[in-house]
Amino acid sequence: MKRELLVFLYIFGFLFTLGANGFAQERGTSEAVVNELKQEIQKLRDQMEAERRVYDKRLQKMQEKIDAVSRQILEKPAADAEEDLESEIAKSQTEIPSSSLEGAWSGVGRSLQSLNPELSVIIDTYYQNSHFSGASDGEMSDIYENMAGFGHSHGDDHGHEHGGLDEGFNLRHLELYFAGEVDPYFKAYAIAAISEHDAEIEEAVIQTTCLPAGFQLQAGKFFSHFGRINQQHSHEWDFVDQPLIYQLTLGDHGLNEKGVQLSWLAPTPFHLLTGVEVFQGENELLFNYIGGDELPDKDGPRLWVGWLKFSPNLTRKHGFQAGLFGGRGIDQEAHDGNHDGTNDHWLDGHGIFIGADFVYKYDQNYAYGLGDFTLQGEYFRRKKDLDLYNTDPSLGGPPTALIGQDRIDKQDGYYIQAVYGLFPRLRAGLRWEQVGLTNESEFPNGTDESYDNSYRVAGMLDFSPTEFSRIRIQADKGDYLLNSGDQGVWQIFVQLMVSLGTHGAHKF
Repeated sequence: MKRELLVFLYIFGFLFTLGANGFAQERGTSEAVVNELKQEIQKLRDQMEAERRVYDKRLQKMQEKIDAVSRQILEKPAADAEEDLESEIAKSQTEIPSSSLEGAWSGVGRSLQSLNPELSVIIDTYYQNSHFSGASDGEMSDIYENMAGFGHSHGDDHGHEHGGLDEGFNLRHLELYFAGEVDPYFKAYAIAAISEHDAEIEEAVIQTTCLPAGFQLQAGKFFSHFGRINQQHSHEWDFVDQPLIYQLTLGDHGLNEKGVQLSWLAPTPFHLLTGVEVFQGENELLFNYIGGDELPDKDGPRLWVGWLKFSPNLTRKHGFQAGLFGGRGIDQEAHDGNHDGTNDHWLDGHGIFIGADFVYKYDQNYAYGLGDFTLQGEYFRRKKDLDLYNTDPSLGGPPTALIGQDRIDKQDGYYIQAVYGLFPRLRAGLRWEQVGLTNESEFPNGTDESYDNSYRVAGMLDFSPTEFSRIRIQADKGDYLLNSGDQGVWQIFVQLMVSLGTHGAHKF
Protein backbone atom coordinates (compact mmCIF):
# COMPACT_ATOMS: atom_id res chain seq x y z
CA MET A 1 0.00 0.00 0.00
CA LYS A 2 2.82 2.34 0.85
CA ARG A 3 4.49 1.48 -2.42
CA GLU A 4 1.35 2.33 -4.47
CA LEU A 5 1.02 5.66 -2.61
CA LEU A 6 4.59 6.59 -3.49
CA VAL A 7 3.99 5.73 -7.15
CA PHE A 8 0.83 7.84 -7.13
CA LEU A 9 2.60 10.81 -5.55
CA TYR A 10 5.41 10.49 -8.08
CA ILE A 11 3.02 10.42 -11.00
CA PHE A 12 1.00 13.37 -9.57
CA GLY A 13 4.16 15.39 -9.03
CA PHE A 14 5.26 14.68 -12.58
CA LEU A 15 1.91 15.72 -14.01
CA PHE A 16 1.77 18.82 -11.79
CA THR A 17 5.23 19.84 -12.97
CA LEU A 18 4.21 19.42 -16.62
CA GLY A 19 0.99 21.40 -16.05
CA ALA A 20 2.76 24.17 -14.21
CA ASN A 21 5.36 24.50 -16.92
CA GLY A 22 2.64 24.52 -19.59
CA PHE A 23 0.63 27.06 -17.69
CA ALA A 24 3.64 29.27 -17.21
CA GLN A 25 4.49 28.99 -20.90
CA GLU A 26 0.90 29.68 -21.95
CA ARG A 27 0.71 32.58 -19.52
CA GLY A 28 3.84 34.09 -21.00
CA THR A 29 2.36 33.77 -24.49
CA SER A 30 -0.92 35.38 -23.41
CA GLU A 31 0.87 38.27 -21.79
CA ALA A 32 2.82 38.84 -25.00
CA VAL A 33 -0.41 38.87 -27.00
CA VAL A 34 -2.05 41.23 -24.55
CA ASN A 35 0.91 43.58 -24.66
CA GLU A 36 0.84 43.54 -28.43
CA LEU A 37 -2.88 44.29 -28.43
CA LYS A 38 -2.33 47.13 -25.98
CA GLN A 39 0.29 48.62 -28.29
CA GLU A 40 -2.07 48.40 -31.29
CA ILE A 41 -4.87 50.04 -29.31
CA GLN A 42 -2.55 52.82 -28.23
CA LYS A 43 -1.50 53.37 -31.82
CA LEU A 44 -5.15 53.58 -32.86
CA ARG A 45 -5.83 56.01 -30.06
CA ASP A 46 -2.89 58.18 -31.10
CA GLN A 47 -4.04 58.10 -34.72
CA MET A 48 -7.62 59.02 -33.76
CA GLU A 49 -6.35 61.88 -31.62
CA ALA A 50 -4.27 63.20 -34.51
CA GLU A 51 -7.25 62.97 -36.86
CA ARG A 52 -9.43 64.73 -34.29
CA ARG A 53 -6.95 67.60 -34.00
CA VAL A 54 -6.85 68.03 -37.78
CA TYR A 55 -10.64 67.86 -37.97
CA ASP A 56 -10.98 70.43 -35.17
CA LYS A 57 -8.63 72.79 -37.02
CA ARG A 58 -10.68 72.45 -40.19
CA LEU A 59 -13.90 73.10 -38.32
CA GLN A 60 -12.34 76.15 -36.68
CA LYS A 61 -11.24 77.55 -40.04
CA MET A 62 -14.69 76.96 -41.50
CA GLN A 63 -16.32 78.67 -38.52
CA GLU A 64 -13.95 81.62 -38.86
CA LYS A 65 -14.91 81.99 -42.53
CA ILE A 66 -18.62 81.81 -41.69
CA ASP A 67 -18.20 84.43 -38.93
CA ALA A 68 -16.23 86.70 -41.26
CA VAL A 69 -18.87 86.51 -44.00
CA SER A 70 -21.64 87.05 -41.43
CA ARG A 71 -19.93 90.13 -40.03
CA GLN A 72 -19.35 91.49 -43.52
CA ILE A 73 -23.00 91.07 -44.49
CA LEU A 74 -24.30 92.49 -41.21
CA GLU A 75 -21.95 95.46 -41.25
CA LYS A 76 -22.40 96.15 -44.96
CA PRO A 77 -26.05 95.70 -45.98
CA ALA A 78 -25.47 97.85 -49.08
CA ALA A 79 -23.46 95.08 -50.65
CA ASP A 80 -25.40 92.76 -52.87
CA ALA A 81 -25.95 89.73 -50.60
CA GLU A 82 -26.27 87.36 -53.51
CA GLU A 83 -23.04 88.61 -55.09
CA ASP A 84 -21.19 88.36 -51.74
CA LEU A 85 -22.29 84.80 -51.18
CA GLU A 86 -21.52 83.79 -54.76
CA SER A 87 -18.07 85.33 -54.40
CA GLU A 88 -17.38 83.41 -51.19
CA ILE A 89 -18.53 80.19 -52.84
CA ALA A 90 -16.28 80.87 -55.80
CA LYS A 91 -13.32 81.57 -53.49
CA SER A 92 -13.91 78.39 -51.51
CA GLN A 93 -14.17 76.34 -54.69
CA THR A 94 -10.85 77.65 -55.96
CA GLU A 95 -9.20 76.30 -52.81
CA ILE A 96 -10.37 72.78 -53.65
CA PRO A 97 -8.61 70.80 -56.40
CA SER A 98 -10.71 70.29 -59.49
CA SER A 99 -10.40 66.53 -59.10
CA SER A 100 -12.03 66.84 -55.69
CA LEU A 101 -14.82 68.93 -57.18
CA GLU A 102 -15.42 66.36 -59.88
CA GLY A 103 -15.40 63.58 -57.36
CA ALA A 104 -17.78 65.39 -55.08
CA TRP A 105 -20.07 66.16 -57.98
CA SER A 106 -20.14 62.55 -59.08
CA GLY A 107 -21.45 61.69 -55.64
CA VAL A 108 -24.01 64.42 -55.07
CA GLY A 109 -24.54 65.92 -58.53
CA ARG A 110 -27.53 63.76 -59.35
CA SER A 111 -29.19 64.77 -56.11
CA LEU A 112 -28.59 68.46 -56.82
CA GLN A 113 -29.75 68.15 -60.41
CA SER A 114 -32.94 66.52 -59.17
CA LEU A 115 -33.71 69.81 -57.43
CA ASN A 116 -33.25 71.75 -60.70
CA PRO A 117 -34.60 74.01 -61.85
CA GLU A 118 -36.28 76.71 -59.81
CA LEU A 119 -39.61 77.42 -61.46
CA SER A 120 -41.92 80.38 -61.11
CA VAL A 121 -44.65 82.22 -62.96
CA ILE A 122 -45.32 85.95 -62.47
CA ILE A 123 -48.55 87.52 -63.73
CA ASP A 124 -48.41 91.31 -64.12
CA THR A 125 -51.73 92.98 -64.90
CA TYR A 126 -52.97 96.56 -64.50
CA TYR A 127 -55.66 99.08 -65.37
CA GLN A 128 -54.73 102.50 -66.79
CA ASN A 129 -56.75 105.63 -67.41
CA SER A 130 -55.27 108.86 -68.83
CA HIS A 131 -56.64 112.39 -69.14
CA PHE A 132 -54.97 114.64 -71.74
CA SER A 133 -55.02 118.43 -71.79
CA GLY A 134 -53.01 120.74 -74.03
CA ALA A 135 -51.67 120.54 -77.56
CA SER A 136 -53.37 117.31 -78.56
CA ASP A 137 -55.09 114.22 -77.23
CA GLY A 138 -53.85 110.71 -77.90
CA GLU A 139 -52.06 107.78 -76.29
CA MET A 140 -48.92 107.78 -74.20
CA SER A 141 -47.05 106.01 -77.00
CA ASP A 142 -47.73 109.10 -79.16
CA ILE A 143 -46.44 111.34 -76.35
CA TYR A 144 -43.15 109.44 -76.15
CA GLU A 145 -42.84 109.33 -79.94
CA ASN A 146 -43.19 113.08 -80.40
CA MET A 147 -41.39 114.62 -77.42
CA ALA A 148 -39.19 117.51 -78.60
CA GLY A 149 -35.56 116.44 -78.93
CA PHE A 150 -36.32 112.79 -78.18
CA GLY A 151 -37.97 111.96 -81.52
CA HIS A 152 -37.71 108.26 -82.28
CA SER A 153 -36.24 106.74 -85.39
CA HIS A 154 -38.34 104.63 -87.72
CA GLY A 155 -35.88 101.79 -88.05
CA ASP A 156 -36.24 98.17 -87.05
CA ASP A 157 -38.15 97.61 -83.83
CA HIS A 158 -36.90 94.00 -83.39
CA GLY A 159 -40.40 92.76 -82.59
CA HIS A 160 -40.78 94.38 -79.17
CA GLU A 161 -44.44 94.56 -78.34
CA HIS A 162 -45.32 93.82 -74.76
CA GLY A 163 -44.00 96.91 -72.96
CA GLY A 164 -46.62 99.41 -74.20
CA LEU A 165 -49.17 101.10 -71.98
CA ASP A 166 -52.74 100.96 -73.34
CA GLU A 167 -55.87 102.62 -72.01
CA GLY A 168 -58.11 100.35 -69.92
CA PHE A 169 -57.21 96.84 -68.86
CA ASN A 170 -53.76 95.44 -69.68
CA LEU A 171 -51.78 92.27 -69.26
CA ARG A 172 -48.21 93.52 -69.31
CA HIS A 173 -46.93 89.99 -69.60
CA LEU A 174 -46.73 86.53 -68.10
CA GLU A 175 -43.16 85.91 -66.95
CA LEU A 176 -41.77 82.38 -66.77
CA TYR A 177 -38.61 81.93 -64.71
CA PHE A 178 -36.28 78.90 -64.75
CA ALA A 179 -33.01 78.66 -62.82
CA GLY A 180 -30.66 76.08 -61.39
CA GLU A 181 -27.13 74.82 -60.77
CA VAL A 182 -25.67 73.03 -63.79
CA ASP A 183 -22.49 71.50 -62.31
CA PRO A 184 -19.57 72.70 -60.15
CA TYR A 185 -18.61 75.20 -62.84
CA PHE A 186 -21.82 76.76 -64.18
CA LYS A 187 -25.29 77.87 -63.23
CA ALA A 188 -28.00 79.16 -65.56
CA TYR A 189 -31.35 80.89 -65.65
CA ALA A 190 -33.88 81.81 -68.33
CA ILE A 191 -36.82 84.23 -68.30
CA ALA A 192 -39.53 84.22 -70.96
CA ALA A 193 -42.14 86.98 -71.31
CA ILE A 194 -45.48 86.05 -72.87
CA SER A 195 -48.06 88.69 -73.82
CA GLU A 196 -51.31 88.61 -75.75
CA HIS A 197 -49.44 89.39 -78.95
CA ASP A 198 -46.14 87.57 -78.79
CA ALA A 199 -43.57 85.74 -76.69
CA GLU A 200 -39.87 86.38 -76.34
CA ILE A 201 -36.86 85.34 -74.32
CA GLU A 202 -36.06 88.26 -72.02
CA GLU A 203 -33.02 86.59 -70.47
CA ALA A 204 -31.15 83.35 -71.07
CA VAL A 205 -27.89 83.37 -69.11
CA ILE A 206 -25.05 80.97 -68.32
CA GLN A 207 -22.81 82.07 -65.43
CA THR A 208 -19.52 80.69 -64.14
CA THR A 209 -19.25 79.78 -60.46
CA CYS A 210 -15.58 78.91 -59.94
CA LEU A 211 -13.38 81.52 -61.60
CA PRO A 212 -10.53 82.65 -59.33
CA ALA A 213 -9.79 86.07 -57.82
CA GLY A 214 -13.41 87.28 -57.70
CA PHE A 215 -14.06 87.09 -61.46
CA GLN A 216 -17.32 85.93 -63.00
CA LEU A 217 -18.22 85.47 -66.66
CA GLN A 218 -21.73 85.28 -68.04
CA ALA A 219 -23.02 84.88 -71.59
CA GLY A 220 -26.37 84.82 -73.35
CA LYS A 221 -29.12 87.44 -73.48
CA PHE A 222 -29.56 89.64 -70.43
CA PHE A 223 -30.25 93.13 -69.12
CA SER A 224 -27.13 95.25 -68.84
CA HIS A 225 -26.14 95.65 -65.19
CA PHE A 226 -25.45 99.39 -65.37
CA GLY A 227 -27.45 101.67 -63.08
CA ARG A 228 -30.43 100.59 -60.98
CA ILE A 229 -33.57 100.29 -63.09
CA ASN A 230 -32.12 98.75 -66.24
CA GLN A 231 -31.23 95.40 -64.69
CA GLN A 232 -34.64 95.03 -63.01
CA HIS A 233 -37.67 93.31 -64.47
CA SER A 234 -40.95 95.22 -64.43
CA HIS A 235 -42.29 93.29 -61.42
CA GLU A 236 -39.28 94.51 -59.41
CA TRP A 237 -40.01 98.20 -60.01
CA ASP A 238 -41.34 100.28 -57.13
CA PHE A 239 -43.71 102.03 -59.58
CA VAL A 240 -45.92 100.70 -62.37
CA ASP A 241 -44.03 102.50 -65.13
CA GLN A 242 -40.31 103.02 -65.65
CA PRO A 243 -38.66 106.46 -65.44
CA LEU A 244 -39.06 108.78 -68.43
CA ILE A 245 -35.35 108.95 -69.27
CA TYR A 246 -35.25 105.17 -69.75
CA GLN A 247 -38.46 105.13 -71.77
CA LEU A 248 -37.26 107.89 -74.11
CA THR A 249 -33.64 106.80 -74.64
CA LEU A 250 -33.71 102.99 -74.41
CA GLY A 251 -37.36 102.05 -74.93
CA ASP A 252 -39.76 99.74 -73.11
CA HIS A 253 -37.16 97.03 -72.55
CA GLY A 254 -34.15 99.10 -71.55
CA LEU A 255 -30.79 97.77 -72.65
CA ASN A 256 -31.56 94.08 -73.12
CA GLU A 257 -29.06 92.43 -75.48
CA LYS A 258 -27.20 89.30 -76.52
CA GLY A 259 -23.58 89.30 -75.42
CA VAL A 260 -21.07 88.55 -72.66
CA GLN A 261 -20.20 90.15 -69.33
CA LEU A 262 -17.03 89.93 -67.26
CA SER A 263 -17.33 91.22 -63.68
CA TRP A 264 -14.80 91.47 -60.87
CA LEU A 265 -15.46 91.67 -57.14
CA ALA A 266 -12.38 93.42 -55.72
CA PRO A 267 -10.74 91.98 -52.56
CA THR A 268 -11.35 95.20 -50.61
CA PRO A 269 -12.75 95.66 -47.09
CA PHE A 270 -15.72 97.42 -48.70
CA HIS A 271 -17.92 96.30 -51.61
CA LEU A 272 -16.39 97.19 -55.00
CA LEU A 273 -17.79 95.51 -58.10
CA THR A 274 -16.97 96.42 -61.69
CA GLY A 275 -17.94 94.94 -65.02
CA VAL A 276 -17.48 95.14 -68.78
CA GLU A 277 -20.17 94.04 -71.23
CA VAL A 278 -19.99 93.46 -74.99
CA PHE A 279 -23.32 93.22 -76.86
CA GLN A 280 -24.53 92.58 -80.37
CA GLY A 281 -26.07 96.09 -80.45
CA GLU A 282 -29.79 95.97 -81.38
CA ASN A 283 -31.49 98.50 -79.09
CA GLU A 284 -34.36 100.09 -81.01
CA LEU A 285 -33.61 103.66 -79.90
CA LEU A 286 -30.01 104.43 -78.95
CA PHE A 287 -28.16 101.58 -80.67
CA ASN A 288 -30.38 100.65 -83.57
CA TYR A 289 -29.01 98.66 -86.52
CA ILE A 290 -30.44 98.59 -90.07
CA GLY A 291 -27.72 97.75 -92.62
CA GLY A 292 -28.84 96.28 -95.91
CA ASP A 293 -29.25 98.40 -99.06
CA GLU A 294 -29.69 101.74 -97.32
CA LEU A 295 -26.76 101.76 -94.86
CA PRO A 296 -23.38 99.99 -94.47
CA ASP A 297 -23.40 96.50 -93.00
CA LYS A 298 -21.53 96.30 -89.69
CA ASP A 299 -20.89 92.98 -88.00
CA GLY A 300 -21.45 92.58 -84.28
CA PRO A 301 -20.57 93.12 -81.60
CA ARG A 302 -21.54 96.77 -81.97
CA LEU A 303 -22.03 97.91 -78.36
CA TRP A 304 -19.69 98.16 -75.33
CA VAL A 305 -20.77 99.00 -71.76
CA GLY A 306 -18.81 99.46 -68.54
CA TRP A 307 -19.97 100.05 -64.96
CA LEU A 308 -18.73 100.27 -61.37
CA LYS A 309 -20.61 99.85 -58.07
CA PHE A 310 -19.31 100.91 -54.66
CA SER A 311 -20.71 100.31 -51.17
CA PRO A 312 -19.05 101.61 -47.98
CA ASN A 313 -19.31 99.79 -44.67
CA LEU A 314 -22.13 101.37 -42.67
CA THR A 315 -23.85 100.42 -39.43
CA ARG A 316 -26.20 97.49 -39.43
CA LYS A 317 -29.46 99.29 -40.28
CA HIS A 318 -28.03 101.40 -43.09
CA GLY A 319 -27.02 100.46 -46.62
CA PHE A 320 -25.70 102.61 -49.45
CA GLN A 321 -24.52 101.90 -52.97
CA ALA A 322 -23.34 104.30 -55.68
CA GLY A 323 -22.39 103.62 -59.27
CA LEU A 324 -20.94 105.06 -62.45
CA PHE A 325 -21.58 103.77 -65.95
CA GLY A 326 -21.12 104.45 -69.65
CA GLY A 327 -21.47 102.87 -73.07
CA ARG A 328 -20.73 103.40 -76.76
CA GLY A 329 -22.09 101.66 -79.84
CA ILE A 330 -23.14 101.82 -83.47
CA ASP A 331 -26.45 103.59 -84.21
CA GLN A 332 -28.34 103.65 -87.53
CA GLU A 333 -31.67 105.37 -88.13
CA ALA A 334 -34.29 105.74 -90.84
CA HIS A 335 -36.60 108.79 -90.96
CA ASP A 336 -39.70 109.85 -92.81
CA GLY A 337 -38.96 113.51 -93.44
CA ASN A 338 -41.96 114.06 -95.71
CA HIS A 339 -44.38 112.33 -93.30
CA ASP A 340 -45.88 110.27 -96.11
CA GLY A 341 -45.29 106.87 -94.50
CA THR A 342 -42.08 106.15 -96.40
CA ASN A 343 -38.54 106.48 -95.05
CA ASP A 344 -36.65 108.98 -97.20
CA HIS A 345 -33.33 109.55 -95.42
CA TRP A 346 -30.96 107.45 -93.37
CA LEU A 347 -28.32 108.19 -90.73
CA ASP A 348 -25.30 106.20 -89.55
CA GLY A 349 -22.89 106.86 -86.70
CA HIS A 350 -22.62 106.07 -83.01
CA GLY A 351 -24.42 106.67 -79.73
CA ILE A 352 -22.85 107.33 -76.34
CA PHE A 353 -24.31 107.38 -72.84
CA ILE A 354 -22.87 108.11 -69.39
CA GLY A 355 -24.48 108.36 -65.98
CA ALA A 356 -24.48 107.79 -62.25
CA ASP A 357 -26.80 106.12 -59.76
CA PHE A 358 -27.23 105.72 -56.02
CA VAL A 359 -29.49 103.95 -53.55
CA TYR A 360 -29.79 104.33 -49.78
CA LYS A 361 -31.73 101.84 -47.66
CA TYR A 362 -32.72 101.95 -44.02
CA ASP A 363 -33.88 98.69 -42.41
CA GLN A 364 -35.96 99.27 -39.30
CA ASN A 365 -35.95 95.52 -38.51
CA TYR A 366 -39.68 95.55 -37.88
CA ALA A 367 -42.03 92.93 -39.26
CA TYR A 368 -43.00 93.04 -42.94
CA GLY A 369 -41.17 96.24 -43.85
CA LEU A 370 -42.66 98.57 -41.26
CA GLY A 371 -40.48 101.68 -41.05
CA ASP A 372 -38.16 100.64 -43.89
CA PHE A 373 -37.04 103.49 -46.15
CA THR A 374 -35.42 103.52 -49.59
CA LEU A 375 -34.12 106.53 -51.52
CA GLN A 376 -32.69 106.09 -54.99
CA GLY A 377 -31.94 108.09 -58.11
CA GLU A 378 -30.16 108.03 -61.45
CA TYR A 379 -28.79 110.55 -63.93
CA PHE A 380 -28.52 109.56 -67.60
CA ARG A 381 -27.03 111.55 -70.50
CA ARG A 382 -26.92 110.49 -74.14
CA LYS A 383 -25.32 111.80 -77.31
CA LYS A 384 -25.91 110.74 -80.91
CA ASP A 385 -23.43 111.67 -83.65
CA LEU A 386 -24.83 110.49 -87.00
CA ASP A 387 -23.85 111.10 -90.63
CA LEU A 388 -26.50 111.60 -93.31
CA TYR A 389 -26.17 108.97 -96.05
CA ASN A 390 -26.92 109.40 -99.72
CA THR A 391 -29.03 106.42 -100.74
CA ASP A 392 -30.64 107.77 -103.92
CA PRO A 393 -30.74 104.73 -106.26
CA SER A 394 -30.39 107.00 -109.30
CA LEU A 395 -26.87 107.90 -108.20
CA GLY A 396 -25.77 104.27 -108.23
CA GLY A 397 -23.10 102.67 -106.08
CA PRO A 398 -23.16 101.76 -102.37
CA PRO A 399 -24.54 104.11 -99.67
CA THR A 400 -22.07 106.90 -98.94
CA ALA A 401 -21.90 109.48 -96.16
CA LEU A 402 -22.45 113.11 -97.14
CA ILE A 403 -19.40 114.94 -95.76
CA GLY A 404 -20.28 117.79 -93.43
CA GLN A 405 -23.93 116.79 -93.16
CA ASP A 406 -24.45 115.13 -89.82
CA ARG A 407 -26.94 115.19 -86.99
CA ILE A 408 -25.96 115.56 -83.34
CA ASP A 409 -28.44 115.08 -80.48
CA LYS A 410 -27.68 115.75 -76.80
CA GLN A 411 -30.29 114.95 -74.16
CA ASP A 412 -30.28 114.03 -70.49
CA GLY A 413 -32.60 113.34 -67.59
CA TYR A 414 -32.86 112.07 -64.06
CA TYR A 415 -35.28 110.67 -61.52
CA ILE A 416 -35.31 110.47 -57.75
CA GLN A 417 -37.74 108.36 -55.75
CA ALA A 418 -38.45 107.43 -52.13
CA VAL A 419 -40.43 104.51 -50.69
CA TYR A 420 -41.45 104.17 -47.01
CA GLY A 421 -43.11 101.35 -45.05
CA LEU A 422 -46.17 103.01 -43.48
CA PHE A 423 -47.51 99.83 -41.92
CA PRO A 424 -46.60 96.14 -42.11
CA ARG A 425 -46.89 95.15 -45.79
CA LEU A 426 -48.09 98.65 -46.77
CA ARG A 427 -45.71 101.07 -48.56
CA ALA A 428 -45.99 104.58 -49.96
CA GLY A 429 -43.76 106.05 -52.64
CA LEU A 430 -43.08 109.37 -54.37
CA ARG A 431 -41.09 109.91 -57.58
CA TRP A 432 -39.95 113.12 -59.29
CA GLU A 433 -38.29 113.16 -62.72
CA GLN A 434 -37.18 115.55 -65.43
CA VAL A 435 -35.89 115.02 -68.96
CA GLY A 436 -34.34 117.49 -71.35
CA LEU A 437 -32.35 119.65 -68.97
CA THR A 438 -29.87 119.42 -71.83
CA ASN A 439 -31.92 119.14 -75.01
CA GLU A 440 -30.11 120.20 -78.18
CA SER A 441 -30.15 119.04 -81.80
CA GLU A 442 -27.95 119.96 -84.76
CA PHE A 443 -29.39 119.05 -88.19
CA PRO A 444 -27.69 118.01 -91.46
CA ASN A 445 -28.79 121.27 -93.14
CA GLY A 446 -26.64 123.26 -90.73
CA THR A 447 -29.42 124.50 -88.44
CA ASP A 448 -29.67 123.75 -84.72
CA GLU A 449 -32.36 123.98 -82.09
CA SER A 450 -32.71 123.84 -78.30
CA TYR A 451 -35.82 122.59 -76.49
CA ASP A 452 -37.25 122.99 -73.03
CA ASN A 453 -37.53 120.20 -70.48
CA SER A 454 -40.43 117.98 -69.46
CA TYR A 455 -41.28 116.65 -66.02
CA ARG A 456 -43.47 114.10 -64.25
CA VAL A 457 -44.38 113.42 -60.63
CA ALA A 458 -45.85 110.14 -59.38
CA GLY A 459 -47.28 108.87 -56.10
CA MET A 460 -48.02 105.26 -55.29
CA LEU A 461 -49.43 103.08 -52.51
CA ASP A 462 -48.97 99.30 -52.56
CA PHE A 463 -50.01 96.44 -50.29
CA SER A 464 -48.46 92.96 -50.25
CA PRO A 465 -50.75 90.43 -48.51
CA THR A 466 -47.88 87.92 -48.77
CA GLU A 467 -44.53 87.78 -50.53
CA PHE A 468 -46.37 86.22 -53.49
CA SER A 469 -48.83 89.01 -54.31
CA ARG A 470 -48.97 92.80 -54.52
CA ILE A 471 -51.70 95.37 -55.17
CA ARG A 472 -50.66 98.89 -56.21
CA ILE A 473 -52.43 102.19 -56.86
CA GLN A 474 -50.50 104.97 -58.60
CA ALA A 475 -51.18 108.47 -59.93
CA ASP A 476 -48.90 110.37 -62.37
CA LYS A 477 -49.01 114.04 -63.36
CA GLY A 478 -46.84 114.93 -66.34
CA ASP A 479 -46.13 118.08 -68.35
CA TYR A 480 -44.53 117.08 -71.67
CA LEU A 481 -43.04 119.30 -74.38
CA LEU A 482 -44.04 117.92 -77.79
CA ASN A 483 -43.12 119.09 -81.26
CA SER A 484 -46.65 120.54 -81.43
CA GLY A 485 -46.56 122.25 -78.00
CA ASP A 486 -47.11 121.46 -74.31
CA GLN A 487 -49.15 118.45 -73.31
CA GLY A 488 -50.43 117.80 -69.80
CA VAL A 489 -51.41 114.26 -68.79
CA TRP A 490 -52.95 112.73 -65.67
CA GLN A 491 -52.61 108.95 -65.36
CA ILE A 492 -54.17 106.52 -62.90
CA PHE A 493 -52.95 102.93 -62.51
CA VAL A 494 -54.31 99.97 -60.56
CA GLN A 495 -51.90 97.04 -60.66
CA LEU A 496 -52.12 93.44 -59.45
CA MET A 497 -49.17 91.06 -59.52
CA VAL A 498 -48.90 87.48 -58.29
CA SER A 499 -46.05 84.98 -58.23
CA LEU A 500 -46.35 81.20 -58.38
CA GLY A 501 -43.47 78.93 -57.45
CA THR A 502 -39.93 79.57 -56.25
CA HIS A 503 -37.98 82.60 -57.44
CA GLY A 504 -34.43 83.69 -56.70
CA ALA A 505 -33.89 86.61 -54.32
CA HIS A 506 -33.72 90.05 -55.91
CA LYS A 507 -30.49 92.04 -55.67
CA PHE A 508 -29.93 94.88 -53.21
